[in-house]
Amino acid sequence: MDISSSRLDNEGKVESLYMRIPNDDALTEQDCPQTGVDKEVEKPKESMMLCSEEESDDNEDNVLLSKMIDGDEKVEPPKKSMTFSSHEEVISYYKKYAKQVGFGVSRRMIKKTPDGHPRYMLLTCIRECSRVRNTSNAMKPNPTTNRTKCNARICATLWDDGTWFLSKVVVEHNHSLSPSKARFLRCYKNINDPAKRRHELNDRAGIRANKNFNSLVEMGEFENLPFGERECRNFINKARELRLGKGGGQALCDYFTRMRSQNDGFYYVMDMDDNGRLRNVFWADTRSRAAYEFFGDAITFDTTYLTNRYDIPFTPFVGVNHHGQSILFGAGLISNEDTDTFVWLFESWLKCMNNRAPSAIITDRTRAMKNAIVRVFPKTRHRYCLWHIMRKLPEKFGSHDHYNDIRSALNTCLYDSITVDEFEKNWKILIESYQLQDNPWLNRLYRERTFWVAAYMKDTCWAGMDTTQQSENMNGFLDSYVHSKTTIKEFLDLFDNALRKMVERETHSDFDCFNRTIPCVTVFPLEKLFQDVYTNAKFKEVQEQFGTCVSCNNSLLKSEGAISTYQVIETVVVPGNRMIDKIFGVFFNEDEFEVKCTCAMFELRGIICKHSISVLLTKKVTTLPSRYILDRWMKNIKRKYTLIKSSCDAFVGNSSSQRYDRMCKNCEELASLTSESVEYFMEVMKTVDMLKEKYRALRSVVPSQRYHNVSHAVASASCNEAIQSNDGKGSISMATTMAQTLGGHHDSVLTQVVMPVDPTNELSKLVSQQKYEEAFDAALQRCDVSIVYWLCSQVDLLCILSIDPLPLSQVVLLHLLRHLSYGINNNIPQKFGWMTHVANAIIPTDSMIAMHVRPIFNEIYALLNHQQYLPTIIGYELSSIRSLMHVIISKII
Repeated sequence: MDISSSRLDNEGKVESLYMRIPNDDALTEQDCPQTGVDKEVEKPKESMMLCSEEESDDNEDNVLLSKMIDGDEKVEPPKKSMTFSSHEEVISYYKKYAKQVGFGVSRRMIKKTPDGHPRYMLLTCIRECSRVRNTSNAMKPNPTTNRTKCNARICATLWDDGTWFLSKVVVEHNHSLSPSKARFLRCYKNINDPAKRRHELNDRAGIRANKNFNSLVEMGEFENLPFGERECRNFINKARELRLGKGGGQALCDYFTRMRSQNDGFYYVMDMDDNGRLRNVFWADTRSRAAYEFFGDAITFDTTYLTNRYDIPFTPFVGVNHHGQSILFGAGLISNEDTDTFVWLFESWLKCMNNRAPSAIITDRTRAMKNAIVRVFPKTRHRYCLWHIMRKLPEKFGSHDHYNDIRSALNTCLYDSITVDEFEKNWKILIESYQLQDNPWLNRLYRERTFWVAAYMKDTCWAGMDTTQQSENMNGFLDSYVHSKTTIKEFLDLFDNALRKMVERETHSDFDCFNRTIPCVTVFPLEKLFQDVYTNAKFKEVQEQFGTCVSCNNSLLKSEGAISTYQVIETVVVPGNRMIDKIFGVFFNEDEFEVKCTCAMFELRGIICKHSISVLLTKKVTTLPSRYILDRWMKNIKRKYTLIKSSCDAFVGNSSSQRYDRMCKNCEELASLTSESVEYFMEVMKTVDMLKEKYRALRSVVPSQRYHNVSHAVASASCNEAIQSNDGKGSISMATTMAQTLGGHHDSVLTQVVMPVDPTNELSKLVSQQKYEEAFDAALQRCDVSIVYWLCSQVDLLCILSIDPLPLSQVVLLHLLRHLSYGINNNIPQKFGWMTHVANAIIPTDSMIAMHVRPIFNEIYALLNHQQYLPTIIGYELSSIRSLMHVIISKII
C-alpha cells in the first residue's frame, strides 16, 4: 500500500497516527443461553482527532457537555403497535423510558435475515433472569445477585416496508424502581465524544484522573453526569492502550518503506478510516509468505498476548515448521476485536498468501472470530483452543463442592473419549452426576462440541496442535524482547530482532539434524526408516511411540479378505500408581498397505501411533508407503523459503541466498521481457525446462557441485513460475538476446557449468597484483571452504590486515570469518589463528555490518564452545580456541 494514504501535515510529515478508540456498548450483554442466532455487533463510533483544538471547538464541546448534564427529555410509556424508523431508534427510546422510570435495559435477542439485517429484537429489564445456584455448601455462598425474574419487556418486529413496530409490551415489574438511582446502572454509564475529548486532552496534559473527572463535576452535580469516576479512569486506561505513542505512526510508515526497499516480496496493508486515520495494520515478509507454502496446512491465531500484557494489540498468524518450532506467517496490529476487524485482517492475510486458505485454524472461543472465519475461510476447519476453555473452569465452578471431580470428568470427556459415542457417554455422566443440566456455560459448550472435542476432529490434520500453544510459544519468544514500557516504534525494531533469532534457531536445528544422529532404541527397521528421514525433534516423537509399544498387546478380532481388524490393549499408569487398560481398534489393509487406528494420532498429529506400530511389527512389516512419512517433518528436503532473502536480514555471508535473490530478479525481468510474445514465451519455457532437467540430473552426477545445482534448479523453477504469472509488461529487445543466448547455446552453457575450472590461477594472479579485496571476494563467491583455506595459506593474512588503510572491506571480513568457521573441524593448524586475525580486524559498529555482527559472532562462539570440549583438541589448539572466544566476546560487548 502506498504510504501516501496516510495524512500529511504542512511540513510533509506523517501525522501521529492512533488506533481507533471504540465506544462502550450502551447495552449490557447478559450471559444467557442463546437461541441459535447471532447477537448484533454494533460498529463503534468514530473517535475524534486527538490533537490541539481551536477555541471554537472548545466552546462547542462545552455546549455539548452542558446539554449532557442538563438531563434527558421525557418520553411516554411503550404501547403495543408503536412504530419506529429503525432498530437503533427502538433501543434509544426504550433506554430513555427505562432510565426515566428507574430500571436497566438488557438486549436479550436479535434475530437477523439471511443477509445479516435485524428483523426481530427483544429488550428486557436487567433483572429478568435468575441465578442458578451451583453449590450446596452454605459456607461457600454464591455472589449476590439482583435477578428477580422480572418479566418487563418489549418485542420489536420489522415490517415489510422497513418500519419497526412493538409486537409485545410488558410494563409491570416485580421489584421496586428508583429513577434517581438509575444513573448507577451500567447500561447508562456512557461517555460521549465531547467528554472523551476533554478526558484525553487533560490526560495528555498530565492531569490526574480524579481532577480530570472533577473538572466535569464542576459543570454540574454528580447526579447529572451519565458516568462516574470509575468509568473515567477505565476510559483513560483504554485510550492509553490504543495510542501508538510519539512517533508511532511515522515509525510504521518508515518500517514498511524500509522493508519494502529491501525485498519486493514484503507485503503490508494499512486500514484507514474516512478521515485518513489509522485503524488496523497487517504485514508479512517474503520468507514468511514462502514458508506458508510448506507449513500452511494448520495455523493458530491469538490476540491475547501483547494486548493483555503490554498494551499493544498484536495478532500473529503462527504455524509449526519441520522441527515443531513456531514459525510466523504474518502479523497485525488491530484497534478492535469485533467481526468487521477480524474480517478485514483475515482477508488481508488471505490475499497475502495468494488466496490459499489453511486447512485448519485454532483460535480462542470468541463469537466475533468465529463469524469472521465462517465468512473468510468457509472451507477451513475451525477449532477452539482447549487451554482457553479449561482455564475458565475455576471461574465457572470454583465455588462448587465437587469442583475437582467436575474438572476430572471434563478431562475424561476431552482426552479419554476416543470415539464420538464415548464422548457422548462421558458427557452424560458428567452432567447427570453433578446435576448440571441447567448450567448455561456447559450447555453452550455442548452445542459447539464439534469445535473443541478431538473425537469430532479426526478428519483434519492439526500438525500436533490442539491449543494456541504455538502462539503462546511465539509470545514467550517475544517476551525476551518486549517489556511493559515498549512503544510501537521500539516494538518494530525489537520484532525484527526476534524474527532474526527465530530464523537462526531454525538454521541451528537444521545443522543439528545433519551433524547429530539420535540412536535407535529398538532393532526394528521401521524405526531406522524414520531416523533416516525425519528431523531430530520429530524422530524423538516417533521414537517415543516405538519405545512404548511394548505396553500394547494386540489380538486379531476378524479378517475379511485383505482387511484385518485388531484389538490393541494398552496398559497405562494413572495418578495413584494405578494401572488401567485402554482398548483401541486397528484396521490393516494388506492390499492397499493401509493402517488406521481409532486413536487417530496420525490424522491429528502426523505421527504414527504405538498401536499401529504394534500391529505392523506383528505383521513383520519392514517398510512403509510414502503417505505415512510426511514431507513436512523430513530433514532432507530443500525448502525454497530457506533460500529467500528475509526482509529483516541482509544475509551477509549467505552467498546461496544472495545468488537466489539475484537469479529471481533476473527471472522476473526475463518474464517481463518475453511474456508479450508467444514465440519468445515458448522458446524461454523450453529452455527453462531443459535447464531444470539438466540440473536435476547433475545433482546425482556431480555430488561436489550439489549445493550449486540445487540453487540453480530452484531459481530456474522460479523463472518458470515468474514467466507464467507475469502480466506481460516490458520490452522485447533484451528478451531476444536472452532467448538467443539460452536457446541457441544452452548445451555449451551447461558444459561450462559442469566442466571443473581451477580457480587458483585467477586467484594467484589477483594476489600478485595486490588486489586482495577482489581475490577474497572471488574465493568467497565460490562457496567452497577449501578454496578459502587455500587462499589464506597463500598470503600473509596478518600482514594484509596490518595495512593502513585496510585493503579488505568489513563485509568481506565478516563473510570470510563465517566461511572459515564452516571448516572449523578441518585439520588445519592455522585455522584458529586466521579467524583470530580476521575477528580482530572487524569493526562491529560499521554501518554495513552492524546489524549482522552479533548473530554471526554468537553462532561462531557456540561452535567454538562446543569444539573446546572435544577429546581430539590438543593443548595449543585449546589455547587458540579460547583466545578466539575472548576476541569474539570483546567485540560483542
